[in-house]
Parts: sequence; C-alpha cells; structure tokens
Amino acid sequence: MKFIKTILIGLLTLVFSLTLFSNGLNLNGIGSKSVGMGGAFIGLADDFSAVYWNPAGLTQMKQTNVGIFGTDIIPKGTYTLSAYGIDAETESKMYPSGALGFFKPISDKLVVGFLAYVPSGSGATWNGDDLKILTANVAFEWESMVAMVTFSPAIAYKISESLSVGATLNISYGMLNIKQPALGQYSEELTGTTFGATFGVMFKPSKKFSIGISVKTPQKVSVEGKAEMGLAAIYGLPTTATATREMTWPLWLGAGIAFKPNEKLTFTFDVQYTKWSELAKVEVSYDNQFWNAYFANGAEFDLKWDDTIQIRAGMEYKINDKFALRMGVYKDPAPSPLETLNILLPNVDFLSFAFGFGYTTDKINLDFAVEYLKGSDREVPLGDEYAMPGVHGMSIVVPNISLTIKF
Repeated sequence: MKFIKTILIGLLTLVFSLTLFSNGLNLNGIGSKSVGMGGAFIGLADDFSAVYWNPAGLTQMKQTNVGIFGTDIIPKGTYTLSAYGIDAETESKMYPSGALGFFKPISDKLVVGFLAYVPSGSGATWNGDDLKILTANVAFEWESMVAMVTFSPAIAYKISESLSVGATLNISYGMLNIKQPALGQYSEELTGTTFGATFGVMFKPSKKFSIGISVKTPQKVSVEGKAEMGLAAIYGLPTTATATREMTWPLWLGAGIAFKPNEKLTFTFDVQYTKWSELAKVEVSYDNQFWNAYFANGAEFDLKWDDTIQIRAGMEYKINDKFALRMGVYKDPAPSPLETLNILLPNVDFLSFAFGFGYTTDKINLDFAVEYLKGSDREVPLGDEYAMPGVHGMSIVVPNISLTIKF
C-alpha cells in the first residue's frame, strides 16, 4: 500500500495540478481524439483513452505504445447577489492536468497496459474581498479542491472478431482541501486511498458499426488529515484537530455507438449516466470530542445531488491517410439542486462544443482539441432554505493535446 501511494503521489506531483472543474466531480474525459469528438467515444474507443471510456476497445491496438495526454483547464466562475452588492469572479488561473500510459499487445487477442490519469476534480478559488459583506466585512479565504488521481492496470481480450471485453483495476488517491469562513478562518487538507474497477464490452457486427457498454464501480474513500480553525481558542479548544470525511465517487454507466458510412467518415453517439445521489452528504468527524460538539454540523456538506444523464455526439472526417478533422457536442446537466448550490462546489448546466484534428503515421498519433463549456446561469432565490442565494455562473475553455508513440 505504501508503494502504491508513493507512485500515485509522485505522478500527482510530476504530472497533475488538481484544482479542477466540472459538473459534480467527474471530469469530462481524457484523450484529445475523444474530447475532439465531444466525449462520444464508448462505441469507438480506439486509442489509449479507452481505459477511461471503454477498456474493451484496447483490443484494437496492434502495436506496443506509450500514450501521453496534456490539458489545461481555464475556468471563469461568477457569483452575484445584487441585494448585498456582491459581484464576484473566481481568480484567473490555469489548471494543467494529464495522463500517461503504456500498452502492449501480448497476442492478436490480448492487450495489457496501464494508465495514470485524473478522472475527477472540482473546486474554485474566490477573492475574499469580493465576499466580505457576507462575513461582517472581514475578508476570508474561500477555496475548495476535490480531486482524485487514478492508476489503472488494464486488460482486454478479443473473444471473437466481433466481440471484445476489457477491465481495469482503479487504484485511486483522493484529496479534499477546503478554506472557508467559520469561527474565523477554517481549513482542511485531507487525503485517502480507495479502489474500484471499470468493465467494458465492445460488439462489432460489421466494419461499419460498433456498440460499446462501459461501467465504473463506485469508489468509497475515507479521507483524513489536518483541520484548523484559528478562533477555536475562544472556547478553550485547540486550534487544530484531525478530520475525517467519507466520500463516494459514484457509479458511472455509459453506452455508445459508432457508425462509419465510408472510409473517411465516422459518427458517434453516447448516453452516459452518473449516480450522483450516492454523494448526498459529506459529513465530518474530528479526533477531538469538543470539536465534534461545536463544529461538526457546521462543516458538513449537505449536497442532495441528483443523478444526471449526459448526451454526447461526435464526428470525424479523414482528409487523407494522415490528417483528420473532428467535432463534437454534449449536454452536461448540473447535479446540485438550487437549495444546496454554493460557490465552493460550483454547478451549472453546460452545453459543450469541441473541435480538433489528428495526424497519424506508422510511428505516432498526434491529436489536438479545444473544448468550450458554455454554462447557463443559475439563480438561487433568497430564503432560509437556500444555502447561497444569488446568480451562479461558469464557463470553461479546455485546450488539450495527445501523443501516442508506437513501437
């Protein structure tokens, strides 16, 4: 376990910066080919990103290869509450992330490999001066980060020319950082390790048509670490304690089709379901009984999230044997009801547009894509039943690049 944890932390330090954005906690996919096709990739899954979308697709690999993915998430969040004169924006930042993997065909039927990547992340950083009217004119730090980095050994087997299956073991390192006002400035830095799996099936009844089904099992993780509250001393309590939270990365289920009417053109369509209701509440407990008595209820996240369904569509047009153009679109509904919506876990309804291109030779695949997530503002009315009244908005630009080196 210590060895696995060391690997994950090392990959996290070298490759990932994890204050990430999306609806719920899931990011919207890895791999520039798949992203350029709107993430409608379960029925196609013909590169290293199949580990994420549908591991059965790995049987399409004919050469040993290394896959590298890099992306930069550039969000802009807004929060206004006219009644209190609040007009705030998230701090202008870029959040790089990525993936790294290795895959080897053992035979014409069996492929094995691994991928280290970031499947999940959410959060925001706000300027406390913009929000101090909410906290007796005192500026506090408002920041959140919920993320997971995953190491996935993978295996895929071709049962017949038309049917393949695949699976991964998902060894994940979860993180939760929070800074918010409470009794003075409050902060947490928690981490934990968990396990899950991904299973996939791909059926190709003909060269023109394929169907994919993929499922990711829930991953329940206990994260633990340091909590700090500077003014706890008012109650004669220590200013630090050990905090523990239980979180569940929920069940994800997807189905997709890919249709190739000719050698140049491919159309894809996916339906993807996430059971966010498994993450209804994130409670906290402390190793100090007096901290539990005074602070635990105020520091819990009562999310009451709803299950969501994403609809995705994509296409690829091959200009010639080396160059391809891609585009895609998907609808990503917010899981948070208005009553629990807050600025630390921002959720809006997104309509995403993507385009990209690919360059292929015998030795490399080079793919590039840009994704724009256009968020619809969500207005939370004033009232005691609402956690944070006001108008919440967000838009995100996501450029990314992938390189596959074949041996």
